[in-house]
Amino acid sequence: MNKRPLTALGIFLLPFLVCGETHAAMFGTCDLFFSGGVSVKDIPLANTADLREKGLSGQEQASNGMLFSWDNSEPRAFTMRGVSFPLSIGFLSDDGTLFAIEDMRVDSDKFYLSMQPATDAIELALGQFEKLGLSIGSKLIRRECRAFD
Repeated sequence: MNKRPLTALGIFLLPFLVCGETHAAMFGTCDLFFSGGVSVKDIPLANTADLREKGLSGQEQASNGMLFSWDNSEPRAFTMRGVSFPLSIGFLSDDGTLFAIEDMRVDSDKFYLSMQPATDAIELALGQFEKLGLSIGSKLIRRECRAFD
């Protein structure tokens, strides 16, 4: 009999615990500092499975883009399903080196693959990598991330 109240309480609290983590991450942004004095400010952070899956889909514009971040380095795959504006994606290795940039088609089911292990990926409006001065070989040297309440 004691197990049921605890199980029921656990099931009741689970959505709040999960939502609390996602909520904090959803409102997190980062400032990224690259070699050559290049910086990307206030880029939203997708660091949970739910946030990475949603990405920029459903948005009306790229705004500041999005930083996708993982704890491990693996090959990554992205689609543009549900995204109604063109984007470019850049993949970063575990040492912060930008090793690939690819332009992505609007609302496409095509998979855009990192082809190498990546710990981070950055989505920006089409042409924004070039405009900022980010190119293959640029290196992320520091990030300052914060979560908003």
